[in-house]
Amino acid sequence: MSYSKVHRYFLRTIASSGVMSVDEAHRVLTKFTGEPILLKNCIQEINDVIRPYQQSIKVTYNESTNEEVVIFLTHAWDSISESQKIFTAKELDYFRLLIEEIMSIDVREITGIHAINLVNKMGQKISMLQAENLLAKWCKMYYLEKIQNKYRLGVRTINEFEDYFEKYMPDVMKDCYICKKNVFWGANCIACEKAIHTRCLNQYLEKIKKWPCCKLDFSPDQLKQLNESQRMTQITQTFEDTQSIEERSENSTASNVENDNTEEMERSQNTDNIRRLSRKRKRE
Repeated sequence: MSYSKVHRYFLRTIASSGVMSVDEAHRVLTKFTGEPILLKNCIQEINDVIRPYQQSIKVTYNESTNEEVVIFLTHAWDSISESQKIFTAKELDYFRLLIEEIMSIDVREITGIHAINLVNKMGQKISMLQAENLLAKWCKMYYLEKIQNKYRLGVRTINEFEDYFEKYMPDVMKDCYICKKNVFWGANCIACEKAIHTRCLNQYLEKIKKWPCCKLDFSPDQLKQLNESQRMTQITQTFEDTQSIEERSENSTASNVENDNTEEMERSQNTDNIRRLSRKRKRE
């Protein structure tokens, strides 16, 4: 099928939503055309047109929702670049710090306090209110995902920034023992610490009740232990972030008190000067 209004309509729809399920994509196309359209062919034909603009549409698996999804991707992020006109340079700098911080932690997620706290690492800071608004916006755009006040990479970031992570953060990238693809959400074997996608592990365990990497007998309690360890890591992180905020608050309060005292002394000195000048004029 040649490039037509059907392709343009679907491109506008997926670019606007960012992410949609494959089932939803089929419904969108069928509703517009009134007849079944082969999604795979439609996406390929659109990609042939938008590839020169460093954009693409991709069908992938979302481990968070356990479903196949269609994603609109922008590939001009080699250095979290200025190509994204909807965000300022400072906002992009914050986003870079955010995703690198998430990737540097074994559990691949950070608390809300930790995420907001990152503004203090920026050269040109943004306010904490701005940070909160940006976090909400990036969640809405599927660049982040928020679960119980913790942030982790959204399905759009995982697919859009994979090359960026491999280029700039190769030391933190781990390949799944089974499928050999990068692991963003998964588990590490309790014995050999090999990384495995949650989906890959579950499929393997349907046939063999052993860890696929070292063949250790598998027990659901082992995952509970891993989750508990991750939970304790998050509690420690939250405590440290809270302490940091309290310290900044105390320093700010002390600074304000000092400034108030200085201003009071200056006002007192100015008052004394005015009185002396007034007495001098009376004598004259």
